[in-house]
Amino acid sequence: MEGSSPIPFPAKPTHDSVVDGFIQSLDPWLIYALVAALTFGESAAFLSLVLPGEVGLVAAAALSNSAEVDPLLLAAVATLGALAGGVVGYVIGKRYGPRLLQWDPIARRLGTEIEELRPSLVGPGAAGLVALARFNQVTRALVPALAGMVGMGRTRFALANGLGALVWAGVFTSIGYFAAEWWQSTSGLIHAIAAATLVAGFGGWVLMRRRRRRSVRRPSSV
Repeated sequence: MEGSSPIPFPAKPTHDSVVDGFIQSLDPWLIYALVAALTFGESAAFLSLVLPGEVGLVAAAALSNSAEVDPLLLAAVATLGALAGGVVGYVIGKRYGPRLLQWDPIARRLGTEIEELRPSLVGPGAAGLVALARFNQVTRALVPALAGMVGMGRTRFALANGLGALVWAGVFTSIGYFAAEWWQSTSGLIHAIAAATLVAGFGGWVLMRRRRRRSVRRPSSV
């Protein structure tokens, strides 16, 4: 019919709109709970040896704009989770340290790291080691338990553990938050380059871990 306007058809959803819709549907409190569980389990249950907490914390902070996640509250949740996990790890080491270290999966895979770390936790630099241990996935799992096992003072450990948790959570929350802002302000080409770089870096990390495991296993098999 002349003069009639064309019937509008609904636009086909794009990949970005689908992803944004999924992210916006996430419950912020679920994200806080997952971050709390992850950061707690790193030191309390050696979870960082499997999944580094930085991964979950940076990813959660990156959702600040899309999923209504408050970065300050997220950092506070991560700090408390990490602090509590460190305290539980300390108590476990104090009560069950020798038996825990004799457990075959830990003794076989982490025996060298344990022997290297133990002397440092009885010297004047013990508090600094506890604080800095938060930034490495292996020491983050081992140091709280070792500190309890060697008899490091509770107050000294608590202060160092709290400082490390606070700085660690603030740093990686900031990285995720500002990385997300940068991502939203850049073009598709930059996205592709960044994604390729991340994939290549992750692949290199996996290969290095496999080579390290093989080099550790070879002497034991001779």
